[in-house]
Amino acid sequence: MNTFGLLLFLLALGLLWSRTMSYTVWFLAGEGVLLSLMVWTSEPWTTVTILVGLGTLVVKGGLIPVLIHRLLRTWPAAFRRDHPLPLWAYGVAVLVVLAVSHVIHLLGPTGVIHDTLLFFYALSSIHVGFVMIVARRHLLSQLASLVAIENGLVVLAVSLAGALPTFVELGLLVDLSLGATLMVWMSHRIRHEMQTTDVMTLRRLRG
Repeated sequence: MNTFGLLLFLLALGLLWSRTMSYTVWFLAGEGVLLSLMVWTSEPWTTVTILVGLGTLVVKGGLIPVLIHRLLRTWPAAFRRDHPLPLWAYGVAVLVVLAVSHVIHLLGPTGVIHDTLLFFYALSSIHVGFVMIVARRHLLSQLASLVAIENGLVVLAVSLAGALPTFVELGLLVDLSLGATLMVWMSHRIRHEMQTTDVMTLRRLRG
């Protein structure tokens, strides 16, 4: 399980680092496959486990990456890359990851953490996702960061409770698929109307 947590953290770092949106698609697909494997290997195989794993694979490993990939294919090459990551973002990413150790130190005596190492990887992935939201300027980078944060939250819940209730996992998958589909459509409309994928240009929409 901790190996899956480490891989999730590395994929989150890959999302933060990558400027090329086609790489972002692969990183997201990798996280989806990883989470489905976590579901299938963390509990005995039952009908519910198989369905949740398949749902995770279809939504996070298939639907969302495919929607982004198909949208990118309709855009000129100039809109398929993000701006360079600011230098300060590297420093902030290191600091927020180091801060997780302090959180573990504070929560350790309470006994709420079920798996300390998995908790570290999950919370670090969430923090990296928030850094990505602030530092990245591409519309689809914003979507990728939100999906990465949701993936980290799922693993974080597992590190605290051991497992999520089935209805919660299925509800999250439905919400995520609808939200991601809407954000992909909005990204298409914004690029079409404003001829940009830079979220900074949206400032002029403020009244």
